[in-house]
Amino acid sequence: MTITEKARKQLSQLLNIGESLEIGLRAGGCNGLMITLEKVNSSSTSELNIEKNIKYADQTSLKYLKGGIVDYEDEGFSKRFVVNPGKGTRKCGCGDSITVPQM
Repeated sequence: MTITEKARKQLSQLLNIGESLEIGLRAGGCNGLMITLEKVNSSSTSELNIEKNIKYADQTSLKYLKGGIVDYEDEGFSKRFVVNPGKGTRKCGCGDSITVPQM
């Protein structure tokens, strides 16, 4: 997963020492899976780490979001992190949920 410079800069302002951004998936949304972003207390290193303070929530999230991009949008009143999933994983029209590729 690639983290844009805008997202990295924003994360450095939001995360305290020992905190990480956890990127995961949960059931819901118009396409079946919602992308979740959660600030968690964790300083351990594992195979789920993307960068020093960014990690996948679990192996399923790694499988379907690997190769994606985390960006930060700052447009008017809308300020938020945006996750664009990897190749083969599609986002819905509103951009809040994904469909995983057919195996």
